[in-house]
Amino acid sequence: MYNTFQNITKSTVRLALYSSLALAVLPSCSDFLNVETPPDVLINDKVFTSDKTATAAMLSIYIDMMNDQFGSNGSFVCGVMSSIGGMSANELHFTQNSTVTPQYQQFEDHALTHDNTYVRAFWKDGYKYIYRTNAIIDGLATATGMTDATKKQIEGEAKFMRAFCYFYLVNLFGDVPLVVNSDYHENMLMPRTPSTKVWEQIISDLKDAKLLLTDAYVTTERLRPNKWTASALLSRAYLYTQKWQEAELEANAIISSGTYATTLPALDKVFKKDSPETIWQLQPVRANSNTVEASLFAGSAYALTQQLLSSFESNDQRKTSWIAGGTGTPPSALPSKYKANVGALTEYYVVFRLTEQYLIRAEARAQLSKISEGLSDVNVVRQRAGLLATTAASKEILLQAIEKERQVEFFAEWGHRWFDLKRTNRAEAVLKPLSGINTWKQGADLFPIPELEIRANPKLSQNDAYL
Repeated sequence: MYNTFQNITKSTVRLALYSSLALAVLPSCSDFLNVETPPDVLINDKVFTSDKTATAAMLSIYIDMMNDQFGSNGSFVCGVMSSIGGMSANELHFTQNSTVTPQYQQFEDHALTHDNTYVRAFWKDGYKYIYRTNAIIDGLATATGMTDATKKQIEGEAKFMRAFCYFYLVNLFGDVPLVVNSDYHENMLMPRTPSTKVWEQIISDLKDAKLLLTDAYVTTERLRPNKWTASALLSRAYLYTQKWQEAELEANAIISSGTYATTLPALDKVFKKDSPETIWQLQPVRANSNTVEASLFAGSAYALTQQLLSSFESNDQRKTSWIAGGTGTPPSALPSKYKANVGALTEYYVVFRLTEQYLIRAEARAQLSKISEGLSDVNVVRQRAGLLATTAASKEILLQAIEKERQVEFFAEWGHRWFDLKRTNRAEAVLKPLSGINTWKQGADLFPIPELEIRANPKLSQNDAYL
């Protein structure tokens, strides 16, 4: 932790708050204004003396999340999570020369090394944003000159974002240091915290965020989290921790809120910036650029595996809407959920969408033996894909149908399949036979703790598969 927090404090963050960023909702498209260079040193009490500067501090995190996707190592908040999660789950095959980019091949083979650059980027970025949200939460505690409404909005967003980052860290690495304040001297030599405690913090933060945030969006394009955004991650957290009743209630509240599409939109509308299904999305911030995912998957570097393609039913319209043909020989099948690369902004980066809530509610209901209700939710998703209703008649068969539906709905999207296999304890059984020869080790469903972090912090321990 020392290495990460030292870098954050000295260079990347400077207390992590951009005093020069202003929130602006333009009349036509609700864009954020351009971000100027942050100052070298920023005093916390100056940030929290007005609604404008405090809001700017929060917005800078979202803007950096989208800027980071253009870096050489990527970030877990952009297409890299989808590509690396896809390779880890045997959804994607990396088609480029593995001798040139061997670190990418390691994910597909489940043969990660301690010094994998992309693994370290996940860790570094996660704690970078956590440090910044902690600085905001700490600063709000003594804020002066802010309205109560803005203070609640910013605190709710910060707690949501902290939970969001920990969700990915705990799923990627298992036990991770639980840092909940901005004192890096205290945090830089922190040991790993049991994952059960991390999950408790995630759920606690999301409950707080729900109380602090309102139903309404601050922006017209769902760019900043609202109450239902926190609820969407909370329903997922409940599902992952097997709190079935809570997961059902949370997902049901979102579906019944009236805020999102009562009928799921056509497949070609799902990833458009004005999709009524979107619960939260991130806006591209580079001039003349849409999402990096559109360009990342359009270049034939990532082909869909036969294992994934064979999971689609023959008349599933997601095959024709969300899969494109590659240019190689023989031609490959490529993810094509995002289609706009350059030009006018037509697609934003979708983080949470309503379909997931239907499938969370379906799985929770199946676990609670509410078979007919669970069937109804699955069939909402299948109907949108042009498929006949499933007729699963038992809990076990319905759960299998839900897993398959999640696989074909969320392929190459945020690592869903990778996390689903891990949380259901099926990763080794499904993926070991598909890995490179003799490369799967027990515990390979977790990433290694980056070697640089362990060297800098002797209190950090390594995951068993990498000892």
